[in-house]
Amino acid sequence: MNNAWTVEFSRIVAVIAAVLLFGLASGYWVAAILLPTGIYVGWTLVQIRGFERWIRLGAKTKLAPDSSGIWELIVQHIYRIQKKDRERKSRLTDMAQRFEATISALPEATIVLNLQLEIEWVNDAAKEALGIEKERDLGQRLDNLVRIPQLTELLEGNSASRQFEMQSPVDQQKTLVLTSTDFGNQQKLITARDISQRIAVQKLRKAFIANASHELRTPLTVISGYLEMLELDDEIPKGLKEQVANASHQAFRMKKILDDLLTLSKLEEKGHNRNIGENLDVPQLLRQQVIDFEKTRAKGTHQFSVEIDESLKLKAVESEFFSLCQNLLSNAVKYSPDGSSIGVCWQISENGNPCLSVSDNGEGIAPEHVSRLTERFFRVNVSRSRQVGGTGLGLSIVKHILENHGGHLHIQSELGRGSKFTACFPDYRIVAN
Repeated sequence: MNNAWTVEFSRIVAVIAAVLLFGLASGYWVAAILLPTGIYVGWTLVQIRGFERWIRLGAKTKLAPDSSGIWELIVQHIYRIQKKDRERKSRLTDMAQRFEATISALPEATIVLNLQLEIEWVNDAAKEALGIEKERDLGQRLDNLVRIPQLTELLEGNSASRQFEMQSPVDQQKTLVLTSTDFGNQQKLITARDISQRIAVQKLRKAFIANASHELRTPLTVISGYLEMLELDDEIPKGLKEQVANASHQAFRMKKILDDLLTLSKLEEKGHNRNIGENLDVPQLLRQQVIDFEKTRAKGTHQFSVEIDESLKLKAVESEFFSLCQNLLSNAVKYSPDGSSIGVCWQISENGNPCLSVSDNGEGIAPEHVSRLTERFFRVNVSRSRQVGGTGLGLSIVKHILENHGGHLHIQSELGRGSKFTACFPDYRIVAN
């Protein structure tokens, strides 16, 4: 760089020296100034013309003009910039090719949509899952190719969830989960995952549980009947009375587990339905439930504090809502000490949803166990659960009832300070007065 500027400055000094020498020698200062300056300006214009022509032809290295001084330096700078650009483009091209190869190899159908929900990129798996081909469908709106109302709601952001299940338009035997993720400049990444095998396993498990439960109920009923007869028989030795009573208790517990399993199986088959249910007078139903618990299960060992919005009615399946209330109240009685208070609250939450809350002053639940409480057969304290007659299915039943009604279960608990279970239903299930 310094050499180039030195050459250029030398030329300017030479022009000035020529002007002085010619002017002093001839006395014609105008000609002395114009002649050397004109030669320098003309040479500069020739350099500019060659530089402009080189730029116009694409600034290719082999067409670079012969130049020196500052113009040679400018050509070198442009050449270095071009070289860096070529290297950067090469790296970006390699990265793009590796990214496309990686995404294309994914087993899940993957689609990139622009702001207008038009397909910008799609991998090969999308053809098998959704019937979308890269060469044919690029630039098309996805919801024009796959005409499903849930997909339109998902793409337009009107869906409450970021994913939904659907049957494959290519193969009706396949079940897909479509997920939408926002990224980049208001783009969307749509993935479709085949969950047919999982669905098949779930159906098989449900069928097995339902069939096994039905098959076990008959022999269990016979066994329970014989045990009841033995309990009432005065001729049985006293030493066997306790064993027979214990066997009868275990048979009753097994019957309760089978009943709960059948209930769960039926709830899972139903699934979410916005239109299910009839108008329920929830305040009256809750008060009757509390009275029944006070007489039959609590029997004076617990105090019930009731706070009910008398005007709040609900559209729900009566038998399922009854089961939900029973499970929540039963858990509160079982897992709180005698003499403690149980709170029952039915009112509109801050979010505008009708919610049933049941709180107790029991031993509470550790934070690491709270998220697993609705799992089947999960028990924090197995021996305590068996002692009080728990099946480990009550909260799972509550969860499925709420999901079928579009609601959710919220659990608050602290060790040594009790628990609060809140079952919230969507606001569209409120019955207008």
